[in-house]
Amino acid sequence: MDLIDRVLDTNVRAPYVLSCEIARRLIAAKRPGRIVNLASSSAYSYGGNGAALYSISKTAVVRMSEAHAVEWARFNVNVNAIAPDAFSSEIMDGTLQRVGDLTKAFPLLRIGTPAQLDSTLLFLVSPPSDFVTGTCIRVDDVQDGR
Repeated sequence: MDLIDRVLDTNVRAPYVLSCEIARRLIAAKRPGRIVNLASSSAYSYGGNGAALYSISKTAVVRMSEAHAVEWARFNVNVNAIAPDAFSSEIMDGTLQRVGDLTKAFPLLRIGTPAQLDSTLLFLVSPPSDFVTGTCIRVDDVQDGR
């Protein structure tokens, strides 16, 4: 149960509470705003690698973003999410040590860099995305449903 609580607290509860607090402040100030949550490509496919709870929690982030987008649209608060696949991070370093090189199964044969997420994030917080809300943009090289 401790693992379940930790994963859900980190991946669902924390972004939910933070999103609600940001929206509450924006609405009270009568200001438009943008909220971008971090999901995962695991929200769209699960490969049976023992991370079912993680996959479930990231699916919840996608649905939360969709629901909050509907709730807060009338206040000009856009809510979206980004769902990256394998990107360099401390967590990914640990995964690579545990399971080995994953890139052989990727079409681009590489892991993404955090900088490659920048343009997606900048789009979602900039004026060109004024009409984009309630969506999750996948940032990966494997759109094949794996």
